[in-house]
Amino acid sequence: ARQCLIMYNVGKHKNDPKRYQHVLNAIKYSTSLFPLIVSAFQKTTYGQKVAAKAEILLIVLLAINATYCLAWDVVMDWGMMQDPNAVMEQAAGQCMLTNRPYSIAPSSDAVESKRQTRNCLDTALRPRLRFGTSLTLLIVFLDTFLRFSWTLRFCVSIIFPSNDAYILCTEFLEVFRRAVWNLLRVEWEHIKQTRQSKKEIVVADVIIESDSPSNSLTADSARSKASPPHALGRPSSSRERKSKNTAFHE
Repeated sequence: ARQCLIMYNVGKHKNDPKRYQHVLNAIKYSTSLFPLIVSAFQKTTYGQKVAAKAEILLIVLLAINATYCLAWDVVMDWGMMQDPNAVMEQAAGQCMLTNRPYSIAPSSDAVESKRQTRNCLDTALRPRLRFGTSLTLLIVFLDTFLRFSWTLRFCVSIIFPSNDAYILCTEFLEVFRRAVWNLLRVEWEHIKQTRQSKKEIVVADVIIESDSPSNSLTADSARSKASPPHALGRPSSSRERKSKNTAFHE
C-alpha cells in the first residue's frame, strides 16, 4: 500500500491521468488488513456475544476483500471488462449472430454456430486470448473459487482434522491461485508491451516519412512554383535584364 501511494505521488508530479489507479490498488491492499485485525481481536476476547459480533464483522470484511480483489484481478491485472458497457454491447452483438438462421449447408451449421459462440466468449473476456478461451475460462473460475476459499472456515470440523490443517490447506490453495493468476497476468503484460512497441514503430515511421528526401523535394518544388525566380536566387532572363537597363538609361 505504501508503494502504491508513492507511485501516486510520482504520477501526480508527472500529471499522469491514470494515477488514481494507484490509490485504488492501495485500497485493495488495505482491505486485507482489517480482517487480520478483527481475527486477532476475536482470538483475544472471551465474551461470547463480542466473539459472535466479531465473527459477523470478519465475514463481511472477508467478503469485501475477496470481491474487491477478484474485480481487480479481472479488470486491472488481466485487462478484461475494462469498459463493461462497450464489452456487453459488443458481446451481445456477437452472441445475437448465433440465433440467426443460416442459409448454408446443414453440415456446416454446427461449425458456424460453434465459431460464433467462441467469438462471443472471446469478446466478453478480451479480444486477444493467447491461452485460448477454454483455458482462460478455467483460470478465471479457479481464481474466483480460490478467492473465496476462506468460506471453508464454515466446515472446518467436517473436512479438516484440526484448525492447523485448515490453515495449511488455505495457504497451499493461495500459492496455487497465485500460480494460475500469473499466467493471465504475464499474458496481459506482454500484450500491453506489444501494443506499446507497435505504437512507437508507427510514430517512428511517421517521423521518418516526414523527414525523407522525397518529401523535402516535393516541398521545394511547391515553393519554386509559388515564388518568383529572383526570390529563389535564380538568374533573371535576358528580356528582364534588357528591361532593367532601358529603365536605368531613361
